[in-house]
Amino acid sequence: MKHFFLWIPAFLLAALFSCERMSADVKGDVNLYLIESFETLDASGAISTDNLELETRALIAYKDLTQYDSGSCEFTITHQARDILDDMEFPVNGVPFAVLAGKEIIYTGYFWPSYSSASCQWVVIDPFMSSGSYKLRVQLGYPGQFEENTIPDYRNHPRILEIFERDGKLKH
Repeated sequence: MKHFFLWIPAFLLAALFSCERMSADVKGDVNLYLIESFETLDASGAISTDNLELETRALIAYKDLTQYDSGSCEFTITHQARDILDDMEFPVNGVPFAVLAGKEIIYTGYFWPSYSSASCQWVVIDPFMSSGSYKLRVQLGYPGQFEENTIPDYRNHPRILEIFERDGKLKH
């Protein structure tokens, strides 16, 4: 019986170190790219990932994503990333982007400006709602999600959460 109690700390230490190794094995970073060319699936604005072409460089690189809040689905960005967005122009029909984990496209969406009178039933970030702020809230639909439309929600995809968790940048 006394040997049983010696195994408990050994088991806990083994579990702790195996979890640490799993986190260290998570490869890649989360980056936000503008989409150069794409096709929509339907009138909702859903972006097809087939034949999608990304810009060659990330618009917002992982180093400029200082935190991800999985509860509010908000990226906290650096001053440099905020300046990049502040210098951009956003047409009323949005600017398409893709969020990648490593080289895998996790989800697509649009920077959809709040001055647009058009609705969008896809993933959106309002670049002006966060103007002057260092938060980018990722939402389903603009001005919100319609009941009859189902927008796939990959904002808290496990790959994204694992990468931010790995680097201590994940807020729950």
